Amino acid sequence: MKYKFSLSAFLLVVSFAAIASQPRKVLVIGIDGTRSDALQQANTPNLDGLLANGLHTFDAWHCGITVSGPSWSDIMCGVWENKHGVTSNSYTGSNYAQYPYFVTRAKELKPSLYAVQVTEWAPMSDLVSNDGWDQKIKVPDGAGTPTAAAAVTALANENLDALFVYFDAVDLAGHASGFNPSNPSYMAAIEGVDGHLGTVLNALYARPNYANEDWIILITTDHGGIGTGHGGGTDIERNIWWIGSGNAIQQQTITGTDPGSYQYTGFPYFVEAVDTAILRQTPVQTDIAVTALHHLIYDTGTNPEDVTAWDLDGKSWLKTITSVAEKPAELSVSVYPNPASDLVSLWFENKKNSRVNYAVYTNEGKLVNVPSVITSQNKLTLNFEGNADGIYFIKLNIGGNEVTKRVLINQTAPKGVATPDHDHSNCNGKH
Repeated sequence: MKYKFSLSAFLLVVSFAAIASQPRKVLVIGIDGTRSDALQQANTPNLDGLLANGLHTFDAWHCGITVSGPSWSDIMCGVWENKHGVTSNSYTGSNYAQYPYFVTRAKELKPSLYAVQVTEWAPMSDLVSNDGWDQKIKVPDGAGTPTAAAAVTALANENLDALFVYFDAVDLAGHASGFNPSNPSYMAAIEGVDGHLGTVLNALYARPNYANEDWIILITTDHGGIGTGHGGGTDIERNIWWIGSGNAIQQQTITGTDPGSYQYTGFPYFVEAVDTAILRQTPVQTDIAVTALHHLIYDTGTNPEDVTAWDLDGKSWLKTITSVAEKPAELSVSVYPNPASDLVSLWFENKKNSRVNYAVYTNEGKLVNVPSVITSQNKLTLNFEGNADGIYFIKLNIGGNEVTKRVLINQTAPKGVATPDHDHSNCNGKH
């Protein structure tokens, strides 16, 4: 399909307040073999929550070999097979020394970054070198629960900067009984992984210092499938999706045009050769690594696309459309406690004593009624008593200035505590 769109309309908008003060961190989640059309039909409340509060595309494209080894190398290195050298699941011919994983690139500028990989597919761990991971954890293939548990453990480390978590159950189900949204086993596998994703996200949001960290979450697949296999050049195999979420990412949908393929042209798939003009604007597989890398090193002033020596094929969607001087500072909001069981207070700057409005949404994007207990010039307290445990999003508007904050409601957290140990009345939401 053909779409007309303006690239600038879909650029990720960065919070410059966060850039200046918060450590930048990345969570990348891979869900192998998940067709775009199947994902859209599946019951996935955790992924839906990210869609409702972030950037997503169901119209991204694979321009190379639709096999896991080459595909995940595309995703993690930001270059295609002619550079990273991986053309099969054996990983023979790899050229990671010249074209490494994005974590290795990030450590060239930030050597102290701490990065962890959790994977269910052993070749990704055993056959890959120069990938930059400080810890590589292998778990049973397709198991899901131990994968999520290992990710939760990794997220408990306050020094963690980058985490990659890989789930294989969907691909295994496709090979066993068919990559098709009409296949109940395939759809159940997608929904099962979504449940494990919820466990990982809850652990992320429950980090003690999460409110003072600038995380982006990137979730993607490596390829689709047809029948019980993949590796060809059909649109069903090449059409992929990805999701980007974070406190500084605006909700938006990216659409694009199939740029063609480096591997399959003419008979039997009739895929056109890559159109470089389209490639520069449409979302493709190699963009994931470059976007993750750009976020990790943003505060160094380096755009990975501008580093000639890295010779990256992907592009970063972490762009700014105005300079720091031109863009007004974003509303600064402090949330306490988080997690909470009932009362949650928000402190903010409100020098003009403007009207304060708020709305609360579930992780699935449903508007919920959470009554206001206290309102003042620079404080709002909400009562979540009676609401189900889970992630909620508070959209706060003060005199036309809007910001969204996440809060985790957990009935095991202390009750009735909405004031920290020190006085916030004069801090204007800044710490």
